Amino acid sequence: MRNVQRKWLFALMSMMVIMVLTACGSGKNSSASTSSNAAEKSSDTDASISGAAGNKSHLNIALFWLGSSLDPAEEWNGWTLTRAAIGETLIQFDEHMKMVPKLADKWDRVDDTTWHFHIRDGVTFHNGNPVTADAVKKSIERSISLNERGQSTLPIASMAAKGQDLTIKTTQPDASLLGNIAEPLFIIVDTSADTSKFKSAPIATGPFMVTGYTPDQEIQVKKYDGYWGGAADLDTMTLKYIKDDSTRALALQSGEIDAASNIGRSNMSLFQDTSQYTIDEIPSLRTQFVWFNTSHPLLSDPKVRRAISYGIDRERYANTLVGGQAAKGPFTSALPFGYDKLKGYNYEPDKAKQLLDEAGYKDTDGDSIREKDGEKLSLQLILNAAYESDSVVAAAMQSQLKEIGVGLELTSYEDLTDHQKSGNYDLALTSINTGITGDPQYILDFYFKTGAEWNVGGYSNPKLDQLIEGLHSEFDVEKRYALAAEAQQLILDDAAYMFLTYTPINIVSKSNVKGAAMYPIDFYLLDRNIKVEQ
Repeated sequence: MRNVQRKWLFALMSMMVIMVLTACGSGKNSSASTSSNAAEKSSDTDASISGAAGNKSHLNIALFWLGSSLDPAEEWNGWTLTRAAIGETLIQFDEHMKMVPKLADKWDRVDDTTWHFHIRDGVTFHNGNPVTADAVKKSIERSISLNERGQSTLPIASMAAKGQDLTIKTTQPDASLLGNIAEPLFIIVDTSADTSKFKSAPIATGPFMVTGYTPDQEIQVKKYDGYWGGAADLDTMTLKYIKDDSTRALALQSGEIDAASNIGRSNMSLFQDTSQYTIDEIPSLRTQFVWFNTSHPLLSDPKVRRAISYGIDRERYANTLVGGQAAKGPFTSALPFGYDKLKGYNYEPDKAKQLLDEAGYKDTDGDSIREKDGEKLSLQLILNAAYESDSVVAAAMQSQLKEIGVGLELTSYEDLTDHQKSGNYDLALTSINTGITGDPQYILDFYFKTGAEWNVGGYSNPKLDQLIEGLHSEFDVEKRYALAAEAQQLILDDAAYMFLTYTPINIVSKSNVKGAAMYPIDFYLLDRNIKVEQ
């Protein structure tokens, strides 16, 4: 089944690439929000949704990603818990990326290194224990001790808890603390419970609590009657992990599931019948981009990286392949620190060829691939096999770069992490959420600073490091954004990465499913408002 889908997807990708590269597509973007046409609904579609009087209501939801377990303090698992409405942080972002109260109902900065939070009264964990400031303190301490990004994300010197009041002192001025503490790594859990069971049954505070978990397959939840915001209408959910974009769409079309996030662009036409489906699609904070492995001999020359950057047509990719917008820098202009004024790379194949000439690469044997000192300018691009948007863009890049004399071999993996971390690649294509803290510092620190955990391409610019470091102590918002703009331009000037598109995100649900809505920051998905309408 999976192989058949892959072959079908490959054929579709090829057709799309040909259309893009030869037909000079006009690039129509499908609409934001609302629904659309449809496909057939199988006769058992409604079997998964009940809710008639006297019956329990239940939904099957497809997730495109599932972490290694359900313990939010490990790896990136917290993102699953916030998406599934199981876990909550002190602060949350709303649909406008404004920070709003969650478990903390108010907060203030006492001085440059001191913050005060008041923990909402009347909140209980899923086991009924009260959420006090001391419980919050111990939960944050646990996340920091178990996750290597905890200390760098929250540089805490000390915490003091009294009643519902929590005071945090940081080791240095930390202007981005509020956004950082909203990261799902800091979901508040009850550390007085048996934490050894958190991998399959965390005790958190959300409107739904875990009743079953099968690694790599699904999570089962039921509503928590003691939820501080009022118990959800929906009784139970099964959250199924369906990684492949096309398989997820087919599962929704067949009625196996009732709602799915991130349906691929090529499948959206299946769900255009508004009587059967509702589509909520919005611009996301995700940027699709390519890491250059700058330690690779061919890519250590900035002229080669710039030539490749000029050799691809982002506008066509955005308009005809994945939707969204052509990218300039790491941050979408939907964020206040994403700048349209940055000087990026347009599609200029002649300029790309000139740069390769200057770098000494010529096609001397007539095979359309340039070489220098007997070595072909042929590179490997790795990508994730499950993501349609990456596959179609990679195929387009392969075709376009050949026109300037650069060979590109595409290699797909189920997971890129090990290959990127080991440096076993030339170029790596993926997309990341660059607005996860509502502030530029986290991503700049994490991806672009010398030696950073995910600076896996080995890029280093001391001036950039200095700018990023300066963000820690700059509390003036406009000055922070100016520093971020300067940092982004340095990254672009060095062509250390290649930014492709700012991708849209969506959730598609059956028309009688209400309350399924996307947030720009995609570690939220469901909340207590999800329900089945009769």
